Amino acid sequence: MSAPASIWAAQYRSATVGFFGLAFMVAYSSAAITTAMPRAANELHGLPLYGLAFGVTMATSVVSMTLAALWIDRAGPQKPLLTGVAIYVAGLALAAAAPTMEWLVAARAVQGLGTGLDGVALYVAIARVFPAHLRPKMFGALAAAWLLPSIVGPALSGVITDHFGWRWVFATVPLLAAAAAAVIYRGTQGTGMNQGTVPPGGLDPGSRPVRSAEGARPPKLWRAPAWAVAASVSVLALGDASARTQGWWPVELGAAVVLLCVAVGKLLPRGTWRMVRGLPSLVLMRGLMGTAFTIADVYLPLYMIDQRGLPAWLAGLSLTVGGVTWALGAWLAARGMAPARQSLRLGAAFMLAGMAVSALVLVPGWPVWIAWAGWASAGLGIGMAYPTQSVLVLQDSAPHEQGANSSALQLSETLTTAAALAVVGAVFAALLGLGGAGYVMAFGAGILLAAGALLVSRRAA
Repeated sequence: MSAPASIWAAQYRSATVGFFGLAFMVAYSSAAITTAMPRAANELHGLPLYGLAFGVTMATSVVSMTLAALWIDRAGPQKPLLTGVAIYVAGLALAAAAPTMEWLVAARAVQGLGTGLDGVALYVAIARVFPAHLRPKMFGALAAAWLLPSIVGPALSGVITDHFGWRWVFATVPLLAAAAAAVIYRGTQGTGMNQGTVPPGGLDPGSRPVRSAEGARPPKLWRAPAWAVAASVSVLALGDASARTQGWWPVELGAAVVLLCVAVGKLLPRGTWRMVRGLPSLVLMRGLMGTAFTIADVYLPLYMIDQRGLPAWLAGLSLTVGGVTWALGAWLAARGMAPARQSLRLGAAFMLAGMAVSALVLVPGWPVWIAWAGWASAGLGIGMAYPTQSVLVLQDSAPHEQGANSSALQLSETLTTAAALAVVGAVFAALLGLGGAGYVMAFGAGILLAAGALLVSRRAA
């Protein structure tokens, strides 16, 4: 009997709907909360804490990503996944009831814990439920789940915020989360979702499973969470330093970058910074691509408003264009239009070319549409590469390594993005009085990172 060729086959349908629904919920909540946060900060008189309300979710997710890897390797992905949803919903409920901005920041920290658990557990859950030939299609479906929210999420959230209040944005998302969790629970029964894994020969006391990286080391159980906490503190310090509110912010920025670099070296597979072929390079490529794309994604709309005088809705058109082509790239990758190695290289090349073309909008006299054309290419490229990276990490990992390696993939992006945004933000603020120099610097940093991703792609598969 031939294996099912579709993620929508009867035996996979419920799991597919659940995973898709969970990704849709995360995508919608991200777009909606970003839109509602300015109103919340104003109403709660908490504008000084506005940046922290975003940075704290990234910081706490670093800790829960690391804990998720340990939990999944020992108990399977279902409990961490459903627990992550429950924690995220609790954070949303706390945010909806927040009487002060400090309370809202704490609620956002709780949301970050849930996001970190879910991000890692979802990858491993896909590996447990779907055979290898269907995983690319499932990751392509997850990318598609982000498309509609990226287009309509901000507008819908704006309507809810304007007519009912920002609290209702936080209060409505749990309905989507609860529905997705229920379908996931029902659709993944009997798939090994509650079975832990141990490496051949068992698990030595006081150690965690060995990663499938050259020369990987088996650290003590407490070391990974401890380094994750150090990385989390570094992320928060970076956010504080980038605001440049203290006279000693350069010292804080430098110390945070150093601590973060040390922590990252302990959390990621050995050989990541040396571009060791295979998993280490895959992990490094994810961090470089995600960070490059995010930097340009943050500063391109700002440039359109600040320097070109476009209205906010038109300046944000690049985000919509990039979201559409991202989904298209993921669709192409999911259907195996090119071998995995070629998808990685083409994806990195399309992203680099697109960012370079988009940067031409910085040249006086060039039309604004050049940025949107470039961003279409960048979105296509990252859409091709992202799901391919995820598939290869799971493919190259033994069952007992899937939690740790999925965690490393996401930690690489989270920590690299946090560090780069803080440094670029601080330099950008220092260059504000020099016309468009800050934007040139920001795009230059993004293009350099994208070029690095293209270089690393040759060793990633």
